[in-house]
Amino acid sequence: MKKIDFNRNWTCRCLTRDEEPYSVTLPHDAMRSEPRTAESVSEGNSGWYLGGDYEYTKHVFVPSEYSGKKVLIEFESVYHNAEVYINGKKAAYRPYGYTNFYVDTEGFLKYEAQNEIRVIARNSDQPNSRWYSGTGIYRPVYLWTGDQKYIPVNGIKIHTVSYAPAVIEVEIKTSCLGRVKAEVLDKENCILTQEVENTGHPSVFRMEIPNAKLWNAEHPNLYLAEVTLYSGGKAVDTVTESFGLRVIEIDPARGLLINGEPTFLRGGCIHNDMGVIGVINNDATELHRARNIKKAGFNAIRSAHHPMSRSLMKACDEVGLYVMDEAFDYWYRMKS
Repeated sequence: MKKIDFNRNWTCRCLTRDEEPYSVTLPHDAMRSEPRTAESVSEGNSGWYLGGDYEYTKHVFVPSEYSGKKVLIEFESVYHNAEVYINGKKAAYRPYGYTNFYVDTEGFLKYEAQNEIRVIARNSDQPNSRWYSGTGIYRPVYLWTGDQKYIPVNGIKIHTVSYAPAVIEVEIKTSCLGRVKAEVLDKENCILTQEVENTGHPSVFRMEIPNAKLWNAEHPNLYLAEVTLYSGGKAVDTVTESFGLRVIEIDPARGLLINGEPTFLRGGCIHNDMGVIGVINNDATELHRARNIKKAGFNAIRSAHHPMSRSLMKACDEVGLYVMDEAFDYWYRMKS
């Protein structure tokens, strides 16, 4: 499927205080524009900002060629209790503020016409975190489009089977039958190619990579897997994913092993916020953070206490950081 940036030309307004809308480019942290008071009900965890409910609105022209296509809107995260409306009809709801979700637009869009996308983030239920949470659409948004024959979003899975020899397994899902080709690239050079006829189930390739460069924190070597779906002899969709070759093992005598080597974790815990810019997450901010963490002598980080952004995961791959990616925090039961 084709991935389209959907982050520009939004407006935002506070519903709690009935304020006028203002223009924003996503990702955006609405809490930073709220009044700061010493009486903040979040007991200081919000940075003395009040909570509020916010409405984001975008108007977009949808061409007629989108009719019959698969069209999804991906919200990487909205904090929190997100409601999504398309042309006034409720299309999705996601209460948790740290996981991505997809909105299927089928039955909601008008073609050859302007369409209204409206998102409400409800964060006036303070206190709801033990740290600064931010408010709103604070991670990127994307539009995904695919013809009738396509590779679905997240349709490619790659994992390392072994490191000596270096063998990977590539699982490929498709929306239709057809020939599937998988290529492994070292930077821009293709070093390995395999093809198979898809029979309706996920296509699975096992590929041995010659002269492989393994991934670890000291040598974060990355490869690209380029997967192409063919139908009627014509390429109809192509997806590229990056990956590193690494096997994690736990040994009672030798401890944590990365590709067979004993490894000590020199780690730290990080929250979601980025200091003065709030919780805005994108490739540039997260790469900057990951580089600084690595310069400080760390080789591992733990997210406290929720899933990391895709941008930070990508940055950790690139600079060489091991990751413990938490799912959620305690609330009703004390941590101690």
